[in-house]
Amino acid sequence: MQNSELSAEIERLKAEFPGADESKMRALDALIEQAACERIYLRRLNQQALITGLVKFHPDNPGIQKTLPVSGEIAKHSAALTNIMDKLMKHLAVSQEDEDDVLAEFE
Repeated sequence: MQNSELSAEIERLKAEFPGADESKMRALDALIEQAACERIYLRRLNQQALITGLVKFHPDNPGIQKTLPVSGEIAKHSAALTNIMDKLMKHLAVSQEDEDDVLAEFE
């Protein structure tokens, strides 16, 4: 993984949380970095899966199939990224007051 690619992904993720408390952002820095790594890994695995497919079929009997390792890796990294993003959203997301909520008090 290239440093510039990782740095760009980290900055992109941080930009997803405008208004987040800076101290929380610093405390969760390692989690943000891991999320960036997972996104990069997942992107690369999906590119590979497009080339190889997720399942290998026996040439003479298509009913005989074998799941390729990339399939399991995609599932593993996708679950890890989802878990990390859930935690980041829980701790860094800043609720935006919806315009409809502001107007609701006048109804």
